[in-house]
Amino acid sequence: MPAAVAATVRHCMRPPAPAWWTELSGWRRRGGLALLWLGFCLSAWAAPSPRVAFRIPAQPLDEALLSFSQQAGLPLAAVGDLGGARRSPGVSGVMTVEAALERLLEGSGYAFSVEGGVITVSPRAPARAEQPAPQPIALVAPTRTLAPLVVSARKRDERWMDVPMGLSVHEGERIEALGLQNATDVLRLTPGVAAVDAGAAFTQVQIRGISSSLGGNDNGYYLDDIPFTGVTVPWHPDTRAFDLERVEVLKGPQGTLFGEGSMGGTVRILTRAPELDRFSAAVQVGASSTEGGADGGMGKAMANLPLVPDRLGLRLVATRETLAGWVDTPDGGRDINPQRVTTRRARLRWSASDTWMTDFSHIGSTTLAEGGGYAATDVLQTNAYQDTRSRWRANSINSSLELPASRLLLVVSDARLEYVIDGMLTPTSTLRGTLDIDVDSTELRWSSHGAGPLEWIVGYSHREALRRDALFVDGEYAVARQSNRADALFGELTLTPRDSAWSTTAGLRYFTDEVNGTALSSTRDTRLRSTFHRLTPRMSVNRRFSDQRTVYASVAGGFRSGQLQPADSQAAALAAGITLPSTLPPDSLVSYEIGLKQITAGGRLLVQGAAFHTRWHDLPVRVPIDGTHNGLINSNGAIVRGVELGMSYAPAAQLRLELGATWLDAHYAADVPGTPLRRGTQIYNVPRTSLSGTATYAWPVGPDMNLTAASRASYHSRRQTGLVEGDEGDAILDLGLRLGLESARGWSSYLYADNLLDEQGAVDGRAPYGNATRLRPRSYGMELHYRF
Repeated sequence: MPAAVAATVRHCMRPPAPAWWTELSGWRRRGGLALLWLGFCLSAWAAPSPRVAFRIPAQPLDEALLSFSQQAGLPLAAVGDLGGARRSPGVSGVMTVEAALERLLEGSGYAFSVEGGVITVSPRAPARAEQPAPQPIALVAPTRTLAPLVVSARKRDERWMDVPMGLSVHEGERIEALGLQNATDVLRLTPGVAAVDAGAAFTQVQIRGISSSLGGNDNGYYLDDIPFTGVTVPWHPDTRAFDLERVEVLKGPQGTLFGEGSMGGTVRILTRAPELDRFSAAVQVGASSTEGGADGGMGKAMANLPLVPDRLGLRLVATRETLAGWVDTPDGGRDINPQRVTTRRARLRWSASDTWMTDFSHIGSTTLAEGGGYAATDVLQTNAYQDTRSRWRANSINSSLELPASRLLLVVSDARLEYVIDGMLTPTSTLRGTLDIDVDSTELRWSSHGAGPLEWIVGYSHREALRRDALFVDGEYAVARQSNRADALFGELTLTPRDSAWSTTAGLRYFTDEVNGTALSSTRDTRLRSTFHRLTPRMSVNRRFSDQRTVYASVAGGFRSGQLQPADSQAAALAAGITLPSTLPPDSLVSYEIGLKQITAGGRLLVQGAAFHTRWHDLPVRVPIDGTHNGLINSNGAIVRGVELGMSYAPAAQLRLELGATWLDAHYAADVPGTPLRRGTQIYNVPRTSLSGTATYAWPVGPDMNLTAASRASYHSRRQTGLVEGDEGDAILDLGLRLGLESARGWSSYLYADNLLDEQGAVDGRAPYGNATRLRPRSYGMELHYRF
């Protein structure tokens, strides 16, 4: 064996491990190291070549070639009528452009040639001599084309049109053009979704009327393939909208593929992967001022480093923001609630071969809110606020192996949230405490990406979650610990008979969750040891009238595991002579949906609409005990029905418009004894009507400079109930405007205004002492960007 090869093998057998990796244990660590070893060995012998990471699902050949041109960054022209060609097979993986084209054109009767940096696709058979040679026609239209849109909502790459469910997609470039700051800003512009940014790293997401302040997450939330789920109240860490690839919002129950806690839908925030063939970097700085409040500032940076060309790349992202305070206190305190947010991301992509690719990721964020979040009275004051410190970090390995017409994927992640509270629960009650949540998850899945009549995905997932609470309310303590050990087997099949306009999808997930909980208080102990089982099905039928129009109908289920009655609630109920259950059984739902998706106007207009009906069983609710404590019981559930409509239109390359509308009726199905909740009462934090719209326009003002304008608007009607006490919220209209000057040399500058109408109403329901979440008052700012 040559000395160089022997040295490489020895190195492969002893790969160095980063420090954070030692936190992972058992077979997951050994499995990850095995993948590392195999990848390094493959990369040692693979011959280097310029390659691109392609994600092109099976679709009509002309759309596939458009996707190829966009992803390869190469001009492409075609000879002949590609519309008559058969559907292309899917192409996924890191490979040369020639290899990708060969796979796309296999069996189509077309071939390609490269001349002068332009790829030309033409029929394989030579043209007859007596006929003039056809001239190539550029595939890329002179106006912006919104299709084809490739998504991975069902954990495999496919066209947006082919997904039989309500699905909204926000591309990273669109998020940047609108100047959106965090995930909540994105979700407010999504039909069927209403999000509340309460500050202090506290975000609530409501999808199609599924909203609760109790139990585990009622809507799934993923950052790449890292889930934020498990034993926690249904809120999510604040995610800053910088350097994102896209945000996908899956609407309706996703229990089959995403499991427990995805009852209303799932939010998938996808970050940008390292580019292996070029260096790039970006820097943003800015300053802002809030009317009646303080000043803020921000700095953001990204660096993409090709460490080994076409083999190894690293993408680093860091942000630091000071969000101005604007809430006062009755005793003269001013602007007490600034938010100091720092985030970091590191993603190492290692392409071992044309078929093997592994990403190592680290994500972290810290939020300091010394004067609480965005809760205030109608005069923007508060006499009950909590200092909070939130730290969230996650590490993951995502390794994929491309097989003939399929992909094998392993995802291992470890996440932890630390939350410290010190302040007031009410104006007359103090609160101190800590909350720690650890979630370790592993998922192995195998999915197809071919063009055959059968598409499929099968997988296994394992999750271990641990939550630890220590709370002190008015000097009385309550300590709780709950662990969840969950396993699931899942699969989904989509059958599309050849030459048929119909397709059918059927999926099933078997889930088991071992729950072990203990809650201790000054006067009461509560324990829970139970195992929950669930079979969650999904069925849909899709009728494709053309490659640009489809109608679908589906039925799907969702669920959450049971939970433990808080010990302090048990103690308070005992003192008040009220009987509460020590544990609460799981809640579940079944949802029915019909929808339409349409692409028209040469791919410049996308329209989707849906109507849905959901029956939510055993929804947990609060029972008032005294002025401080609430207990938990299961209600007879809720009924949710609604319609939604979304549209995206790009009549010209410089102009893009988006509109969304939602109407919802989400109410309790029966009276809840011991509470003010009656049959027909609207459930927690759900507006009946939501509207949204955005517009962006750019026009040239010089040979290498554009002037840009972006506006956005969102409206939701008043949320008619808070919890079991307090008053309703207000109708909220939020407007934003952004003007920019962008240079082709990489720099740009922007002026913006948020909350132009200075809306100061209650976003959600008011607490008994008048506090409710508020929008930041009218704010102005400027930003400078440089990209190279």
